[in-house]
Amino acid sequence: MPHAKHPKLRRRPPGQPDTREAILVCAEQLLLRRGFNGFSYQHIATQLGLRTAAIHYHFPAKDDLGIALVRRYRDGFDGWVRQLAFSGTAWQRLQAYFATYAEHLETDEGRLCPGGVLGAEFGILSDAMRFEARLLMREIYAWLVLTLEEGRRDGSLRYEGDAYDKAIVIGAALQGGLQIARLAGARRFRQMLDQLELELTGRKPQSGPLP
Repeated sequence: MPHAKHPKLRRRPPGQPDTREAILVCAEQLLLRRGFNGFSYQHIATQLGLRTAAIHYHFPAKDDLGIALVRRYRDGFDGWVRQLAFSGTAWQRLQAYFATYAEHLETDEGRLCPGGVLGAEFGILSDAMRFEARLLMREIYAWLVLTLEEGRRDGSLRYEGDAYDKAIVIGAALQGGLQIARLAGARRFRQMLDQLELELTGRKPQSGPLP
C-alpha cells in the first residue's frame, strides 16, 4: 500500500514542532512489524528518547494514535494517487501500486501492509478505528476498480469478469502474498506478481521460473 516517504528517525527532545510526526513515523514502523496491539507507548518512547507523557500530550489514548495513523495512510494514498493520476497506462499505474507492496519486503522484518495488519486485528479495534480502516479500504478499491476499467479501455489490461471482482482478487493476492513471503521468502511474492501480470495482460513475465 502506498505510503509517504519519511526521513530516518532521529532522537528529538519533546516539545519540538516535529515530535508528533516522529511519533507517527515510529508508530507506523511498529504497527507494520508487530500489529497495533503488539506495541505500547513505552516502545515508542524508548525508540525516540521521549517520556511517555510526551506521547500522551499528542495522543491522549492509544486509540487516538491509531485513528491518526489510519488517517495518515488515507492522506498518503490520496497524495500518491494524485501524483500518479496521468502517468502512463493503467497497467503501468498498477505496476507502481504493486511496487509499494514489494517495498515491505525490503526490510529484515518482512513487514505486512497496513491493510493486512488492520484486517487481521479488525475484531479487536475500536469502532472509530474500524470506521477509518473501512474508509481506507473503500478508497483503495475504488481506485483499483477505476484503474482496471481504464485498462480495458486503453488496451493495456484484459481480464475476465467485473472490474470490482478483479480488484478484490488483486487486493487479496497482494496481502496474502506478503504473508506467504514471510514464511517462504520474497521470491514467492515475485511469483505471485508474475501470475497477476499473466492474468491481467495475457503476457508471460520474463522473470523466469522459480526454484
